[in-house]
Parts: sequence; structure tokens; C-alpha cells
Amino acid sequence: MGRAARGEPRLLAWSATEKALAALLTRHGMRGERPRPDYPVAALHRVGIWTLHGHTGPGPSAHGDAAVRRWFTGNQPVGGLAEPLYELFRDSEVTRLAVIDELVGTFFDGLDHTPLLADVGLAGIETPGVTGPTAAEPEPWLITAAEYERGCRLIEQREAEAGRDRVRRTTLSPRRSLTARRLVLGRSEGRCENPRCTGQPADVTDRRHPILEVDHVVELADGGRDHPSQMVALCPNCHAVKTRGSTRETLRGILLRVAAERHAGVPAVGDGSGGAPGGRR
Repeated sequence: MGRAARGEPRLLAWSATEKALAALLTRHGMRGERPRPDYPVAALHRVGIWTLHGHTGPGPSAHGDAAVRRWFTGNQPVGGLAEPLYELFRDSEVTRLAVIDELVGTFFDGLDHTPLLADVGLAGIETPGVTGPTAAEPEPWLITAAEYERGCRLIEQREAEAGRDRVRRTTLSPRRSLTARRLVLGRSEGRCENPRCTGQPADVTDRRHPILEVDHVVELADGGRDHPSQMVALCPNCHAVKTRGSTRETLRGILLRVAAERHAGVPAVGDGSGGAPGGRR
């Protein structure tokens, strides 16, 4: 997925794949286990996620030991993500983040996954390789209405599948969705979503992203949802007021309404201090 995000070739010789996966398994795999790149590739190939070319006869079995190793050693296939998946991961940052959310929730619950994501070029919520827009390109944080809709559906599907386990996890050990954060940042169009905002910093990050903090209006530990309908993008000043200000309870009520209206695509209207920009595009 990292290769797709960077626009690198989809297919790679087995020798290069084996070397890269062995290094990742050595650094991030279970302690005491021998790194075996052939096993995960064979399993992904078996379910149609990974394609293997340049071999004769049937593909590798996902079971056994010596037979799987012999198959890859003897055939030296060229392989990579199935083309439709590669194109989806290459073109849709929201889809990449949703898949990362699912993988982290399934295999890294309670563990620090950031070193692995950094090693494969998928750390953070920013698009890997983006250095800033050119005159002909949109701002890198913007997303289309279709991407927003897709991301929300993926979040809601994950919520439904998690069921009761989601309630337990978000109460005892909150795990914040990268997808939801990215959707809120894109929805904000680079502007603080607090209708009472008196002015956010005019500067931008090194990647030319706005200086905004995505916030849960109601904390997950207090029963809030990890969903754009209950999240807002705030400038550092407004975030500090919402967290520590004497008017934070009043502001929280305003922001809950703003988040819901932004999510629904209805322009958020302030209480006499001016309106926020329109919501979903």
C-alpha cells in the first residue's frame, strides 16, 4: 500500500519483495519467530489480494513449510497487489486510511503501530510524498464529496461491525480513527470550524497544510463517536478555549451543532458573530 501511495510500480521481483518483507518482519514481527515473507504473500495470493506472475503450474499453497519455500525459490515470481486494489490505494487517501484503521484495530490493539507505518511510508494523516501544491493543483488537504461519502461509509461500517466491542474499547482505551480526522480536515477547507473564531494563524505547515487540530467535541471516553458528525477542525486558539476556557461548556454545545450541520452539508451559522463556510462539497 505504501508503494501504491508513492506511485511506485505495482509489480516487484520476488527477490526484492522477500528482502523488504524480511526486514519488516524482523523489526516488527513477533519476537522469537523466524521471518518468513513467503507465508503472508502466499496467503494474500490465495484470497486474490496479491497477484503472482512468471510461474508455471498452480500457485503456492498457504500451508506447509518446505513446500511453500521451495515454490518461491524455484519460481521466483514477479508480484504485487491486485491491480484494482493498487489503483484504489494509489488514488484514494481516504481508502488507505480506512484500511490502516482496520489493520491497526485488528492486529495492533494496545501496541504502538507508528514505527511500522513509518517504515512503509504510511505514517500520519498526510499524503506520502506531497510537498505542496503547484499553481495547477488543489490544496493537498482538500477532498471531494465522493471521498467524504466513501470515508463516512467505511467508518460507519466499521462501527457496525465492532458492535459492543467498540463501546468497551473506546471507553477503556480510545483509538482514534485516521480516516475520520482526514475527512474533517478536508471538510473544513482549511478554516477553523468554530463560528466564534477570532482568527486562526495565517501560516501553514511545512507541507502547506493549515494549522488546525481535529477535535472530538465529546471525548470518546465520555461516549462520543469517532465520526465526522461529532468532530470539528479548530485552530490552536479555539482548541485551547474548548479544552481549558471558562466558556468551554457553552462552546461545546455550539460545536456539536456545527459538526452535525457541517457533516450534513448545511452551512453552520454563528450566534451573531458571522457564519462558517459551507459544509460538505
